[in-house]
Amino acid sequence: MTIEWGRAVQENKKEILDAWMRRSLLLFSGKMAPGSPVADALHQALGMVLDNFEKNSELLASALLQLSRILAVQDMPPSRTMSLFFELKKIILEFSLKSSQKQSLKQLDPDVLQSRLEELTLQAFDSFMLQREQICQLKLDENKRMLFMKLRRAEA
Repeated sequence: MTIEWGRAVQENKKEILDAWMRRSLLLFSGKMAPGSPVADALHQALGMVLDNFEKNSELLASALLQLSRILAVQDMPPSRTMSLFFELKKIILEFSLKSSQKQSLKQLDPDVLQSRLEELTLQAFDSFMLQREQICQLKLDENKRMLFMKLRRAEA
């Protein structure tokens, strides 16, 4: 990731985060209201992703894990949840055009941004699927416990 894209993101972090949050809430079809505890957790996770946008670090992994935990319990397909990162690309490109340094997109290579966002999306997808697998395992374990209890009652 070049310094220029990182700078463009950090210069406009608050605006990018607000726009990303608004678009993220639209994914939930009115199920999540701004200001709710889940929306606040989502806002925090998105902010952590932007804070660590340039580098792969434990903080970024933690942010993606927090984000994937929120998204994994939602009743929507993985493709829709991962669309958050496609929205982020649009938002960053919009704000890079408005950057205080007035850098043109010719100076900021969009392929570098695309590559970074693909990396983030893949990392987020891995984390998302891990969370979904854990949810499925919990449901399976609960069904086994319920079946065991029914068999025990039937034997008694």
